[in-house]
Amino acid sequence: MSFEIFKQQFGEVTEYIIQDSVTGNRCVILPELGGIVRQLSLRKGLTLFSVLKTPPTPQTLKDDSKSASELLFPFASRIPEGKYKFLGQEYQLAKNESGTTNAIHGLVRKQKFNLEEQLVNADHASLKLSFSLKDLEGYPFDVKFSVMYQLFADGRFVLTYEAVNNGIEPCPVMFGWHPYFYLGNEDVEAWKINIPSDQIVTFDDNMIPTGTEPFAYDQPMLLHRKELDNCFIIKSTANTAVTELISDNKHVTLKVEQEIGEGKFNYLVLYTPPARDCVAIEPLTANVNGFNNGEGLNILASANSISGTITVSLS
Repeated sequence: MSFEIFKQQFGEVTEYIIQDSVTGNRCVILPELGGIVRQLSLRKGLTLFSVLKTPPTPQTLKDDSKSASELLFPFASRIPEGKYKFLGQEYQLAKNESGTTNAIHGLVRKQKFNLEEQLVNADHASLKLSFSLKDLEGYPFDVKFSVMYQLFADGRFVLTYEAVNNGIEPCPVMFGWHPYFYLGNEDVEAWKINIPSDQIVTFDDNMIPTGTEPFAYDQPMLLHRKELDNCFIIKSTANTAVTELISDNKHVTLKVEQEIGEGKFNYLVLYTPPARDCVAIEPLTANVNGFNNGEGLNILASANSISGTITVSLS
């Protein structure tokens, strides 16, 4: 078999590597640090591109406050003042966004995940991780959250999440992934982007949604001198939607495909950091502040589950 899974030390934590020895495609996963993907390398022709930007050392990764590659659950983005109301009851989350009074990006960041399964097959290999949430501050529910990472021989990297309500009461759930992507040594100014949307979410000064407005840029859109920190409502006639990050100079396109439809990834956040060296492409299952506005929010009854898939590839 060309696929293998092996582990090695990364500072004080253990990382797992899924690798295809034929293509060189590989992903590096850290179960003990929020279950994140630390590296993702995919081949296009003769070039093996490292496409995920994350802090380079164990300590900078632990200290990272920008959520590089993090799994955002049971909510993503901001909840103002950390307050939300669910089924008539008010809840208070920790206010953990730097410089604000917001709660941000969920409760599983940097937590130690359990390794549930690792499989090696002829055409792909996979790793499944899980984390159980039970009676946490501001989220007194019993939910098992899991993520499966798969790397295929055709170059697809697939992330599939699942949430199962193990409690006796309904619970609100939202999931998002927060990867920063880049293409070689170019910066944002050199790229174009295809955004599968014609509606953008409007924000107030606290980055909380106030409504929507048309998004009418021609696609693909040049990123030169454009700053993005926006949420988009996905538009597609299929059951998936694709965001494309395009480098004409390197003749490569990075594709982030998100499953859409009822309960799936119907929102997308795009962000260009000040360094202009990467783009955050963040599929979300609900709108920013979904715990309060209910837009896209999944409500799980006891013993019910929800899942969804994100696929990354190069062309």
